[in-house]
Amino acid sequence: MARRLISWPHGLKTNYREPLSGPRTVGAGSNESIGGFVQTFGAPFGLWRWRFQFANMRGQLFRRYRGWITALHGGANATRVPFCDWDGLSLAQRGVQATHQEWKQGQPWGNGEPWSNGKNWGSSGPVVPVAAAADLGATEIRLGSVFWGATLDYGDLLGFFPFHFGMYMVTEAIGNGTYRIWPPLRKPITLDDFATLEPMLAMRLESEEAATAARDAFSGVNLSITMVEVLDYDVREYFAG
Repeated sequence: MARRLISWPHGLKTNYREPLSGPRTVGAGSNESIGGFVQTFGAPFGLWRWRFQFANMRGQLFRRYRGWITALHGGANATRVPFCDWDGLSLAQRGVQATHQEWKQGQPWGNGEPWSNGKNWGSSGPVVPVAAAADLGATEIRLGSVFWGATLDYGDLLGFFPFHFGMYMVTEAIGNGTYRIWPPLRKPITLDDFATLEPMLAMRLESEEAATAARDAFSGVNLSITMVEVLDYDVREYFAG
């Protein structure tokens, strides 16, 4: 049976999340010269690994949650994980000229009218063009100077699109839109790509015991899931749709 890539359930929101692994090094050490200069070295590696927790839920949302957990088949299938940075840039820092309320309400059509269901277009944040191509495994990127492209710093999270599974943290702002990132690029980027502050990961259950779906007589309780990143090229090689 082919492995599947499953969408995150609509309306399912986390209320707690914890990174369980971050930048590490393999082969770390140091060399000391005759003159006493010490040079350290190490190669970065590792995958994102996160624990997500959810508020108590019941009814349709709990049905979707338990169906999603079942569909992941203990890690055999993967899921898209849209990542919203709770500590990310403000609307103004992103270059959005709107209030928070206006942002939540979305935008009508050009004639000022909403869709037939009374809802507006959903708003999306400004994206930034890639200013220099970078290979798979690169740890340095360069972005265009529009919007937030030249204003990121330590700890900011970003991703790329189209068709790019990966989330990257800025570990150094070198200047002029050039950044050092972790983890290394999961896929090459080109001048046709764009950077986004709303990265998309592909992840799978860490093990068969990595998700809980306990329920008392009132609602699902103590709900959590631990997942590990699936690399972009593995998604395309082994996971369908």
